[in-house]
Amino acid sequence: MSSTILSAAIEKKIRRLCLTDFPCGNGPWVSFHCPRRTKNGSDEARTESPDVLLDLLRYPRSPWTYKDTWSPQASELRELAVREPKRLSKDFILNYFTTIRITGKNVSSVDEGLLKFSKLEELVLSSNLISEIPAKHLPGTLKILELRANRLSSLSGLASCPPPQLQYLGLGSNSLGSHQDICDLTGRHWPRLACLDLSNCNFQEQQYLVAALETLPCLKTLTLKGNPFTMTPSYPGFTVDSLPQLSCLDSSWVTTEDRYNFFGLARINGDLTRLRGIPDPLMHVDKKAAEFPIVTYKYFISYRFCSRHTPDHQVIYPSHTFKTFTLRQVFVLFQNKTPPKAKNKKKKGPPELVHDPPIRKLLHSVHIPMQSLVQGGHRVSAVCDFGPLHMEPPPKQEEASLCCTVH
Repeated sequence: MSSTILSAAIEKKIRRLCLTDFPCGNGPWVSFHCPRRTKNGSDEARTESPDVLLDLLRYPRSPWTYKDTWSPQASELRELAVREPKRLSKDFILNYFTTIRITGKNVSSVDEGLLKFSKLEELVLSSNLISEIPAKHLPGTLKILELRANRLSSLSGLASCPPPQLQYLGLGSNSLGSHQDICDLTGRHWPRLACLDLSNCNFQEQQYLVAALETLPCLKTLTLKGNPFTMTPSYPGFTVDSLPQLSCLDSSWVTTEDRYNFFGLARINGDLTRLRGIPDPLMHVDKKAAEFPIVTYKYFISYRFCSRHTPDHQVIYPSHTFKTFTLRQVFVLFQNKTPPKAKNKKKKGPPELVHDPPIRKLLHSVHIPMQSLVQGGHRVSAVCDFGPLHMEPPPKQEEASLCCTVH
């Protein structure tokens, strides 16, 4: 695979514009006056007016239509070569370009020849073989620099003296992520940077990276997806809360609701969860689970009881179980009233529940450890000793404790 330098790739593109060939340039095929007739009555020469030549450049099916999109100024220069061909000097052509896109052309280095383009504002060099960019070879007028999918492994050369007007920097899909790279992404190097793309790199220290990005005074748009730390639950909330001036994160607008939901995460002093590699494919992920931040709910679980009276005591039976496992306190509702007796003794249906307002009493509380559920278990059992229901000791045949089982 042959490599090339950037200035040579740009000059090759300019030569293909054919600014001195038909229908461009100041050749014998162009006429700026009315054609004269010769003695035999025929036109003096096969010349065309500039309007006709411009039609040859603009007509979609014309063989002289230029379809390469490496720069929007390319087509403008060709038309200018028809209208005013005398203006197209070498310096004029180099200073005319404000946007240059050289992608997938095996460019391996950015040489000082790029400085000839003194009015260049946008430079896109994606999908090349660039391993280092000396900042001294970049024009000072540059506002957009795209270096996605190259072979960059360090930002030291680029951050040594970056263009002072740079507003967009695309560094995605490069081998970046060292501590030195984080130090080179501060406001001291990029005072006007408004949009930064660091997607699909190897940044693992979220806290240090976000702390460096906090110093960028004009940062509005940030792309970090594809880095290892973005797979942690705390990633979006911590980033949004740490960068209050941010308007867009990973192609999603940051709303006022996001600011409210993630408020306070930037004050976490402990280390955030780090994640390296890909997650375990066998790990079950609940798709219905709420995203971070997790809202904690406290549930008051009540049992509906059927009552059976004996001459000396009262026994209470739970009529059903619950599937909720986040118990902190168990509240039991019980009735002291006797349900009405059924008159028809032939048909014995299920006992009717009393719908009067119950008397709520706190009998006891129990702590249920959830380690077994976290480790994959499906059942948690705990015994809560509610104590005697009456002051008198219960009979021996009745149990004084109630087993609370959570499925």
